[in-house]
Amino acid sequence: QSWDAALAKTAKAWAKKCKFKHNIYLKVPRKVHPTFTPVGENIWTGTATIFSVDAALSDWFNEVSRYDFNTHSCSHVCGHYTQVVWAESYKVGCAVHFCNTVENMPGFFKVAHFVCNYGPAGNYPRKPYKAGQPCSGC
Repeated sequence: QSWDAALAKTAKAWAKKCKFKHNIYLKVPRKVHPTFTPVGENIWTGTATIFSVDAALSDWFNEVSRYDFNTHSCSHVCGHYTQVVWAESYKVGCAVHFCNTVENMPGFFKVAHFVCNYGPAGNYPRKPYKAGQPCSGC
């Protein structure tokens, strides 16, 4: 994936709202990006003092343990993982905003609210990639 400034701008605008929910405009043509509709999104919210991009990406990627490629099913939440590794998503833009509180996250104060947007969006109902040797389909 390569960086996309427009996706990062959308991620920042949404992160600044300090809401733990997905951007309501992701499926509206040209509302969040001039090219991609829909746009994929991952959100990570946690204590500001422990935030790092690496930690957030690791949390999302570690959902791999909940995903069964053969049955294309999850034992628990795994959509962050599948979006991160989605073969057809080739652009990404992320941003963090530090919030005193976050809507829909009671008990969390002084948090880092990290949002990544992906273009084009990935996720169900298809599998995130084709099985095979790394980059054999590149």
